[in-house]
Amino acid sequence: MKRLISLILAIIIFSVSCGLPDVTSITLEMNQPFITKLIPGPNSITVEFQSQNNEPAFSGYNIYFGDSVNPQKYRLYNSQKARPTISVKGSADITTHTYTIQVGSYYSQGSGEILTLTADELKQGIPIYVWVSAYQITPQNESYYYYDNYVKMATPRPETLGATVSGSISLGSRQLATLSGSLNIQNTTGGIQSVSASSLSEVTVPPTNGYSTASLPVVAQQLYLTRTIDNGTNYYGKIFVRSVSGSSANVDYCLQTSGNILSY
Repeated sequence: MKRLISLILAIIIFSVSCGLPDVTSITLEMNQPFITKLIPGPNSITVEFQSQNNEPAFSGYNIYFGDSVNPQKYRLYNSQKARPTISVKGSADITTHTYTIQVGSYYSQGSGEILTLTADELKQGIPIYVWVSAYQITPQNESYYYYDNYVKMATPRPETLGATVSGSISLGSRQLATLSGSLNIQNTTGGIQSVSASSLSEVTVPPTNGYSTASLPVVAQQLYLTRTIDNGTNYYGKIFVRSVSGSSANVDYCLQTSGNILSY
């Protein structure tokens, strides 16, 4: 009886050790991350996305960007020139991550040389398209590529931060708005509207309507959305008022350099 029991145990152990594959060798379909927000900056784009990845050998997320035809043109690497772009442990919970695509980031095109991003790849006023993948390192595997609902567009633009202003607020040759002596703000060429906010980046997609050419009072912790019409073309901008002092205000502001672009 003892010999029979030992034989049965040996068979079970052998079956378990030989019959179950190494989980890290299983290729699974990875849960696809979802971009919740793209925040434009000067020659930069910050990606915010949510994900739920706890697959075996999951190791992080890869960031890609390019144009509308090829959103995977630029493959981004981490600071050690390796992938994934973002290294993170798996979680069964939905988690939020951010990554800034900026001058100095490492990238390659396909399997070529790893290079450093310059302003030429992140030009002001030129839309870029971003996609995020979940990445499994062993065996090397990524979530499936989807365009609809998963590739998002944003457009870098210049900005000015922490400026004390008391008159015209302009970027280049275009005026966003004018502050009057009674500390009202107005845009007479295309209009202005306001929303409560905590920063310049709270709204990143400009509304196409709702603008008024009437003046509005300047209020701290308020975001003013502007539209400047130049030769029939809309240029969208925004002004965040940090604080107000007498007849001046301390503000952050930006203006999209390309016409009719719904990203700032």
